[in-house]
Amino acid sequence: MSNNLMEYLPEYYQDVYEMQAIMHAHGQVLNDFEDRQIIALLNQFVTQTDSKGIAVFEDQVGIQPTLGENLKTRQNNVLMRLLPPRPITIKYLRELFNTLKLPVNITIDHAERNAIIEGNSTDIGNEQIDNIRYILNVYLPANMIYEIRIALKQAIIGNDLFVGLGTTAKVETEVQANVSQLFN
Repeated sequence: MSNNLMEYLPEYYQDVYEMQAIMHAHGQVLNDFEDRQIIALLNQFVTQTDSKGIAVFEDQVGIQPTLGENLKTRQNNVLMRLLPPRPITIKYLRELFNTLKLPVNITIDHAERNAIIEGNSTDIGNEQIDNIRYILNVYLPANMIYEIRIALKQAIIGNDLFVGLGTTAKVETEVQANVSQLFN
């Protein structure tokens, strides 16, 4: 936001160079102050913090950040520790995954007491899988197990294979991996 103090300068000071310089200097100070106020306000909310703000929350809940973790992962780690207790339902877990922007689907096999979490390898990374594991370890009842299934996408691999002198054979291979990786 811009604090242009020249707008508030009385007309009789419009042509006075010193007053214009003072107004510009004070305007810059006010802009800097306002920027710091906005940062301080945003650092009061876990999902809006910067790296300095999230460090305060991590200190409060006793988290040691891992070297190289991005800001979003650090924010999610703090959120997971600060969540208030609620009844554990499938609806709540879906809302929690959605809030944490974890692109997975969860289904429950009641007969087997198994929670099945499914996602695609292009949408989810190892840090997100670690967050899912933490949530499931904390929130699922002790008599339930879980499976995290990450489906691999289809890939086409092409190679040229040169055989013998002057003879060329072209080989194309199509690989489809629909088998899910299981992370437990």
